[in-house]
Amino acid sequence: MDKIDVKFKKLVSWAHLPEYETRGAVGCDISLANQDEIILYPQEVRSLPTGFAMMIPSGYEAQIRSRAGMAGKGLVVANAPATIGSEHIGEIKVLLLNVTDKPIRVLPGQKVAQMVFGPVVQAQFIEES
Repeated sequence: MDKIDVKFKKLVSWAHLPEYETRGAVGCDISLANQDEIILYPQEVRSLPTGFAMMIPSGYEAQIRSRAGMAGKGLVVANAPATIGSEHIGEIKVLLLNVTDKPIRVLPGQKVAQMVFGPVVQAQFIEES
């Protein structure tokens, strides 16, 4: 399996860096950097902090996607897959959506999404007459 070096920086001491659950995992889990419980109400969308920033090498991207376990409970990444390019330098945030008709509790440090890295290819657009 190919690997790339991605530099991470914790923005708050209690942030968790992404981690792969298994050696062969495609996506790494992302935890939130909330210190208190968060309630997401039915159909509510909220941008939530991870507490870290990263530097993706040029020519690569990261996509933030829903975790199957969380999606099964009704909590999904609203703009999945969210794309993060190598030029993004700020905090990584996760846009979560509660798709149920009941409030959902999000606990401090809970794993809520996954991140997948991949190469980027740009198109060259050629107009035909």
